[in-house]
Amino acid sequence: MTTDNPINLRLKSFARFDDAMTMCDLLNRETGDEYTVMSDNHLGFTARRCQENRQKQQHLVETYDPNNRAYRQAFRGFIPHYSEITIGILLIANPYAVLGWIFALLNIQTIPEWFSLPGWGEVFRFGGFLLWLYGLRFIYSYYAIKLYFDDDGVLLKKGIIAQNQVQIRFNDIKTISVQQSILDRLLGIGTLHLDSAGTNGTVDIVFNNLINPVYMRHRIQYLIDQYAKR
Repeated sequence: MTTDNPINLRLKSFARFDDAMTMCDLLNRETGDEYTVMSDNHLGFTARRCQENRQKQQHLVETYDPNNRAYRQAFRGFIPHYSEITIGILLIANPYAVLGWIFALLNIQTIPEWFSLPGWGEVFRFGGFLLWLYGLRFIYSYYAIKLYFDDDGVLLKKGIIAQNQVQIRFNDIKTISVQQSILDRLLGIGTLHLDSAGTNGTVDIVFNNLINPVYMRHRIQYLIDQYAKR
């Protein structure tokens, strides 16, 4: 920033509103807390953490049980699946209406004689049924994938009858990273990546649609530090 836009980093105080908003975004990415811009008595604007978010984070710390806690993917992360289910139901219920929309989009005023409308209607209905079934796969994903914490490390379980399990001990975790798209940030979810020390950078655990992933990253780091003190 230039000298004509002074700041006070100790107070998180800024002369420009845009600079205060930039600091809010930075603090949100680094801490997982929600920040908002408030007017102050110093330079004009300050980045202040929301009280409601502090109470929510404190509640998460108080209710956390590292010995018996399973995390599932958030339902809000399956929005594309809901869209598939909705389109599938629409095709099953009224495939001819969808054909009409396609004709209108292509500006086709008269149906060609060779075009079998009942035949294509059944094809669309069958395609809608397949799309509906494909969209329902999120139910299996929700119940089959769980993230656990125990005294020694992080455990990822996949499967309901046949299961695959991957565990990384706390002292073997090399990298903790979080990925969030724009939609993920709006929904408050993200993808957690855990790399172990013995995989040469290969991701050992990937857990999608995790609620408040930035907080979880800090929480895992805290557990690693506590494990190292034993």
